[in-house]
Amino acid sequence: MKSGTRIYRLVLSPDNLLQQVQARIDELQKAIDFLQVQLDKAPEGVLYGSRSHTKWQWQRKLNSERTYLSGRHVQLIQSLAQKKYNALVLDNLKHQRDVLNGLLEAYHPQNGEAIYASMPIEWRNEIVPLNIPDEDYAEQWQNLNYRRKPVENTGFLTAKGEYVRSKSEIIIADTLNNLGVPYRYEYPHELLAEEKTHRVKVFSDFTCLNIRTRKEIVWEHFGIMDNPDYAQNAVSKIELYENSGFFPGDNLIFTMERLDKPLNSGIVRQLVKKYLI
Repeated sequence: MKSGTRIYRLVLSPDNLLQQVQARIDELQKAIDFLQVQLDKAPEGVLYGSRSHTKWQWQRKLNSERTYLSGRHVQLIQSLAQKKYNALVLDNLKHQRDVLNGLLEAYHPQNGEAIYASMPIEWRNEIVPLNIPDEDYAEQWQNLNYRRKPVENTGFLTAKGEYVRSKSEIIIADTLNNLGVPYRYEYPHELLAEEKTHRVKVFSDFTCLNIRTRKEIVWEHFGIMDNPDYAQNAVSKIELYENSGFFPGDNLIFTMERLDKPLNSGIVRQLVKKYLI
């Protein structure tokens, strides 16, 4: 599909419900296993409590016989009370797990991508789909035309055949490309200034797309942090991003280096896998 040939009236967000449900089931199962172990270790019998006039009384039922528990049996009372609580919680958690397992079996998410992709191209050319497949979405995102700062023949050429401004930017660009992450080099963003009275145009090093979540994430690399003026400008730039809703660990990645501490390509790869795949 060519970029710009369709207007999509609605885009459903990626459906991660099944992954979330499975994670919750796993969490519930750990709690179930823990409670079962505690119940297996609990003392025998069932605790009963009742009020006699103004005094609360405890009894332990073991087989068919009830025995009153006095103040000398504090530890036993606590153990039997905990046993009762654990048993009730265990039943509830098992019910939750069974309901969620039923959901896993019954729920088959379909936002229309597979249906659209299965249709002949002649049909697809006549259709405005509810959602588009990830491949088409990424292609349209990647092919957006935008005006960026000119980059001369810097000598730093990426695997995609584009010039960047440093060897470290080659590492980032090639890692993104090798792992299948679409990116726009020096894409302009309008950021809110510190005094929040006007906006400043910033050409971000990399604006990346997480295809799975369809979330845009900005990546800034600060390459000469040995230089005090450069380091201060880097801090100011990060503040601009934060003023505009870009936060590290969410939709902002930044890497730094010094002359004695160059960019670590392994760390770059880990960041890509954590936030962009």
